[in-house]
Amino acid sequence: MNREEPLLELIFDRLAADAVPTDTADLVLAALCGSDDLSAALAGQPTKLDVRRANADQPEHHLYLSSVTVAGFRGVGPERALPIRPGPGLTLVVGRNGSGKSSFAEAVELALTGDSARWADKNSVWRTGWRNLHAPDPCRIAVELRADGQAAPVRIERSWAADAELADAKVVGSDAVDGLTEPLKLYRPFLTAADLGKLVSGTPSQLFDAIYAILGLDALAKADGLLLAAAKPFEKTIKEVRAQREPLRDKVAGIDDDRARRAAVVLTSKQPDLDLLDAILAEPLDSAADATVALCRRLAALALPARDDVARLAGDLSGVAAEAQRYDGSRSRTLVNTAELLRLALDQHAEAGDGPCPVCGTGTLDASWHTGAEAALNDLRVTTLAAQRASTRLAELSRKARDLCDGVDVPAGDVPGVRLDELRAAVAALRDAPRTAEELATHLLAGYPAVLDAAETVRADAADWLRRRDSGWQRVAADVRAWVDAARQVPEHERSRDRLKNARAWLTTVGEKIRNERVAPFAEHSQRIWQELRQESNVRLGTMTLAGTSTRRRVVFPVSVDGADNGTALGVMSQGEMHALGLATFLPRSCADESPFRFIVIDDPVQSMDPSKVDGLARVLADVADQRQVVVFTHDTRLPDAVRRLEIDADVIEVVRAEQSVVTLQPSLDPVSRYLDDANALARSAEVPDDVRAPVVAELCRSALEAACHRVTWRVRLAHGVRHADVEDAIERARKSVPTTFALALFDDADRGGEVLGYLNRRHGSWAADAYQACRKGVHGAYAGDLRLLATDTRKLAEALA
Repeated sequence: MNREEPLLELIFDRLAADAVPTDTADLVLAALCGSDDLSAALAGQPTKLDVRRANADQPEHHLYLSSVTVAGFRGVGPERALPIRPGPGLTLVVGRNGSGKSSFAEAVELALTGDSARWADKNSVWRTGWRNLHAPDPCRIAVELRADGQAAPVRIERSWAADAELADAKVVGSDAVDGLTEPLKLYRPFLTAADLGKLVSGTPSQLFDAIYAILGLDALAKADGLLLAAAKPFEKTIKEVRAQREPLRDKVAGIDDDRARRAAVVLTSKQPDLDLLDAILAEPLDSAADATVALCRRLAALALPARDDVARLAGDLSGVAAEAQRYDGSRSRTLVNTAELLRLALDQHAEAGDGPCPVCGTGTLDASWHTGAEAALNDLRVTTLAAQRASTRLAELSRKARDLCDGVDVPAGDVPGVRLDELRAAVAALRDAPRTAEELATHLLAGYPAVLDAAETVRADAADWLRRRDSGWQRVAADVRAWVDAARQVPEHERSRDRLKNARAWLTTVGEKIRNERVAPFAEHSQRIWQELRQESNVRLGTMTLAGTSTRRRVVFPVSVDGADNGTALGVMSQGEMHALGLATFLPRSCADESPFRFIVIDDPVQSMDPSKVDGLARVLADVADQRQVVVFTHDTRLPDAVRRLEIDADVIEVVRAEQSVVTLQPSLDPVSRYLDDANALARSAEVPDDVRAPVVAELCRSALEAACHRVTWRVRLAHGVRHADVEDAIERARKSVPTTFALALFDDADRGGEVLGYLNRRHGSWAADAYQACRKGVHGAYAGDLRLLATDTRKLAEALA
């Protein structure tokens, strides 16, 4: 199946072929498009049906690594650049543990992703040790990528100020990083030894999701998740409504009310008659209950003047009564009459002038009299007005006091438990008010507090009656109403749930078929890699499959051990086999045609592998390197040795770390060339005395010939199908002497060491025999021959052996 075939069109065609009902098909297509479309489809609204293609935003060009530059980071102090040939091919970066080689591997990942998988699960000590101890500043990493068809490289650089944290890097080339975010998730081109274990020992769903996304099927997984999530609220609501019926029935049955009893009978049925419950809920309250409730509500809301206000009224009434007593009625009338006579006399004097008093005839009305009379008239007026005001105020306050006594209204009727008798008795006593103002004031102060206390008792009793009544039918009626409203929605919820379940069931069935079609080439690639890596393993890997959905999704690796089926792989594999399986899973993922990355960076893949698997790994890497740029970082010399022994074309770069984190990079020679170059350099050195140089040169030449013999032994014996472990054992036993090592290489028999010298004379000449003898004996004493010639002849002999 074509990975590029639009998934929506493929699903649409299969929906039509299977004649799936429209309401189900709408949900399937909507779920593939996202949650908004699914919500619209459930609501019967139009959907967009626009699925974004998985590779729509991926870079158009193929990317290769051309260099990695590191300064002040991890094990690298002063800046060093690791150049890599930007194109398909195999590059080995070798160096002992602590040489700084992994710093370059981590720099590639960190530059592109902003993080390192090696540190992700570590504690803070790991994450804070990212700066180099000897040269922490400047601190920067840079990766240069080459894209097909583009002359200018893509450079991505991260640098840190002296006090910056790891996450605070200044990024150059961020646009390029943003454009690679999604491809880096799908086709992660980095692999560490820790990742190898996680690939197969992580959660089953993680590997499933990674492969699913590569196959362009992540939209199926997301659609399945959306359908499942959309169905859950409906299912939950349906279950809740059904679960609430019996507790509600029991609650209603406990209410002493005819409507409650009838509602409980209806709720007993598993399919209650909702219309009948509606009718019960709509019934009005009966008249007796209406009158009692109304009475209780009036009593509970009974409002009376405040105690302080009545006390103030009684005090005012008592004071005004005392003031009014100072003016009796007769005196007041006399004062009024006297004031009138004085006014008339003053008017007479004003009109007639001085003269005898017209009333008594003895007095004289003159100016002196006029002044005194005016003053007396003013005093009479003030006294008269005060008496009038006191009388008016007394009448007003007396009226208010009597109105208060007569105005306390206690509704007629009785309610069980409400103590109305005490209130009515207090109100009756208050209404029996005396006539005089002074007595009325005293009556108020004495009788009104009893009315207030009794009223408060009645209010509390009425409120309690109402609460007890409200805890009955009316309260449960609200619960019944809410349940009826929810129950009326259940049929629609069931229809939506069933539609979603049908859509999910169809999508699961068809999704498995599409998944199996698309995973087949991926699984075949993994199986080919495993066959190469397993070598002498008795574990045979079957066809990898993707199984399950939702939380049960997983990748299945069926295996057999010595021909016997043993279920899944993880329980029977050694650590080395687990790593091999991890590689078999990782490489097809990173080599997907849709990946823009044409490079793969692998750090320490040789761990726990036995020699046979190292050779298999070399062949696998060589096969991948035909189409991809493969960069491997390793401290294990077995991988470069296997590459040389199998004559695999590869660039080998050696990383050496000196004091103060000074790292050097240099092309790595095979052991034979390295020994001979050192021997030739020492042979030509005039600074070292001959007696010192001779045994060292002879030792170096001997080591070169032994390495050449070992290479021949490996090549010949592996070609004959000898087990790697047996080859290693044979070489180790032959190391006891130079003749046995040569005999194993020349005759495939270490016991024929005595025949080596004659063979070399016959086959190659005396020079070869002399070189052989010099290497045997020269290490034990001074070699008197020409050291330069010895180095030259040893090189010729090593080439002849090859």
